[in-house]
Amino acid sequence: MIAVLGLWAAYWAALFAQVAHLRTLEDGVGALAFSWVSRTLLAIGTALFLLAKTG
Repeated sequence: MIAVLGLWAAYWAALFAQVAHLRTLEDGVGALAFSWVSRTLLAIGTALFLLAKTG
C-alpha cells in the first residue's frame, strides 16, 4: 500500500513539474508554486518508496 502511495506521489510530482515547465514557457505566472508542489510531492514519494523498501 505504501508503494502505491509512493507511485501516486511520483505521478503527481511529474504532472506538476510539467505544468510548471509549461507555465515558464507561456508567461511564468505560478511556475514557482507548481515547482514547489512538484518538489514536495517528489520528496514525499521518495520517502514512501524508502519506507516501503525497508518495511
